[in-house]
Amino acid sequence: MNFLDPHHPFFKPLWVRILVTLVPLAWAGVELYGGSPTWAMISLALGVYAGLQLFWTFNKTEKPPAKKDDEK
Repeated sequence: MNFLDPHHPFFKPLWVRILVTLVPLAWAGVELYGGSPTWAMISLALGVYAGLQLFWTFNKTEKPPAKKDDEK
């Protein structure tokens, strides 16, 4: 189990992966502008992690095998 599963159907559209990556990165800018470098670094780390998981890992790993209809 991953913190952010790149193979979840929610992340299949490209615009969702881009949005999930850019929101924490933009928030890091807001926090830095507001004078909170600690929260900016936390948000930056989350954005970088999301980008790595949703773009690098998403393209590098094979998709897990599909479940059969009789399995639950």
